[in-house]
Formats: sequence, structure tokens, C-alpha cells
Amino acid sequence: MKSRPNLYTNYDKETAIFSNNIQKFWFAVLFLLSVSLCFVATDYWILLISRSLTFSIGAWGINIVSGLAGQITLAHGSFIGIGVYTAAVLGGAASSSVWGLELDMLIWLPAAGIVAALFSFILAPLAVRLKGLNLALVTLAFLFICSHIFSNFISVTGGAGIGRKVAKLVLFGINLEDGLVFGDFLLEKNQIQYLMCLFLCMFMGFGFKNIVRSRAGRAYAGIRDGDIAAEALGVNLFRYKASAFALASFYAGVGGAMASTISGGVEPGSFNLLFSILAVAIIVIGGAGTVLGPLFGAFFFIMAPGFIQYILKITHLTESALPLNLGQIEAMLFGLCIILFLLFEPRGLWGIWFRLRNYFKAWPFSY
Repeated sequence: MKSRPNLYTNYDKETAIFSNNIQKFWFAVLFLLSVSLCFVATDYWILLISRSLTFSIGAWGINIVSGLAGQITLAHGSFIGIGVYTAAVLGGAASSSVWGLELDMLIWLPAAGIVAALFSFILAPLAVRLKGLNLALVTLAFLFICSHIFSNFISVTGGAGIGRKVAKLVLFGINLEDGLVFGDFLLEKNQIQYLMCLFLCMFMGFGFKNIVRSRAGRAYAGIRDGDIAAEALGVNLFRYKASAFALASFYAGVGGAMASTISGGVEPGSFNLLFSILAVAIIVIGGAGTVLGPLFGAFFFIMAPGFIQYILKITHLTESALPLNLGQIEAMLFGLCIILFLLFEPRGLWGIWFRLRNYFKAWPFSY
């Protein structure tokens, strides 16, 4: 009986981060491959993977409030923006038009998440009383208010159409903007950013897994499946709905702040309704309510343009020979995938991965 897959004798084993030694082994292999990737991949692919990792963090955030707790929100882009501008003010350089304190990364990165989480409590009282379409409309109004503030709060954001530079990569007082030198070996800025994004993504991913298997995670699932029944069983709706928004906003702030260091600059118009819808679409494609789903969805969205360009390169096609430009092809592909996953695989890419994994576990006995 001990050799049978997915057979657990207690709840602790079933909810463990790694349920067996095989998972630990493959995680170690994946980790080593991920670290070594920054030394062999080109700068283009390193930047794409780094963006995918930071987008995964933000997607885990909306997965908490929508995938786990079942609350519809369209304000996720606003909390990402709050995190980005908090980091920019604390870690960025000041100029004649914008504020900047040039603090260490150890300060501005967690502060980006904390400030975003504090702003989420504005929605907390409404989240308890509203749900479904009504909650979506309230969060949409919050998004428009934040967009207006971002565009006009020039001292923080630089203003619409102008923007500002983001937080500097200064860790423990060491300026990483020009890379690090170890003897004759130079670790470039792109490689440093990639390693930072990788370790931060791992840390936040383990945090999300712990949330799922905690008492709060079970309470979120109860609220998602039936808030009235959950309240009757003793779940405090205000506490857990508010904490879901706070945790989601914390993830959004941290992910947005780290992602902004890759782009180097940010413009207030970036955090609009389309950006919030994109965050929802990522977890739909990846798999809402799952741990790996946001990771799959973020990589699919960010890496798709790179693969499209690679296919054009090996087939010797030029963009001028296509009826649509690359941006239009990417948008159509992403929209088509959302429709197909909603129709045929509601669990997204994670559902496909789950079925493939179980197939090879049972192979060659398909039953």
C-alpha cells in the first residue's frame, strides 16, 4: 500500500510541499538548471524569463483573491502600480519633478508589498458586503480612481505620458547596476536580475503553497464554494476576505516592484483596465486556484512572443510577409487560448500537466 501513488495515511503528508522524495529530486534538478540558465542563455531570453518570474508573483496574488477565495476583482493593476511607485519613491533617484530616497532594496521591496496591502483595506469592507458583478464594479471604480491619481500625482509618478525611472538595484549598500566582478568573472546586471527574480519567485511560491495548505487557505476555499455555509461553520467572512485582498495586494506590490527594475522606467498609463484583465487571463490560462497555474500562465504569456519570433526566424519568414503584425498575432493567440481553455479545460495548463503526469504514473496501465 505504501507504494501506491497518491495514497496518503494522514493530512500532513497530503498537504506537504513535497509529498515524496521524487518531487524533491526533480525540484532540485529544476533549480540547478534554472540557476545555470543565466550563464548560457542570451540576454533576450534571460529578460523574458525574468519578466515571466515576476509576472508569476503578481499572478499568485490575484490567484489568492480570485482563485482561492472566489472574489472577482479588476483592481489588481492598481495594487501593482502602488507597489511600483512605492519602490520608485523609496529606491529611486530624486529629480526636479519626482521624489526619490535611494534606499536599499531590503527596504523598498518589502515596503512595496506592505503599502499595497494597506491600500487594499479600502476595499475590505466592501468585499464582505458585495460579491460577483457588484464587487467587480466596485473594484473597477477603484481602478479608475487610482489611474486618475497615477496620471496626476506628478511628484510620485512623473505624470501621464512622461513616467519616471524606477528603484535602483542596490543591495546591502552594493550598487548592482553595473554588475558584480568576482576576480576575472563578471556577473552582468541582467544575470543578477534573473537570479534575484528566481529566488524571489521561489520564496513567494513557497509562501503561496503554505497559504493553500493553511487554515486560511481552507477558509478561502470554503468562502469560494459557499460563503453562507462557511460563515455558518464559523468562518469569519470579514477577516478572511480582507486578508485575501491584503495578501493578493502584497504579492502584486512585490511582483510589480521587481518587474519594474527590468524595464528601467514606468509610465502611469500602464496600470489600466487591460492590465488588470491580463492578470485575470493569466490565471485562467494557467489554472485558477492551483499553485503552479499562475507560473504556467505567466510563462505562456511572456514567452509566446519569443517563440513566435523564433519560429519566424527558422522558417525564414519576415513580419512584412504576414497578414498581421506580431502584436496582433500575440493578442489573437492569447484570446483564442482563453476561449479554448474555458470551453475544454477549465483548469488551464495545470489541468493538462496534471493529466499528463498521471498518465505517465500509470503507464503502461491506462486504467
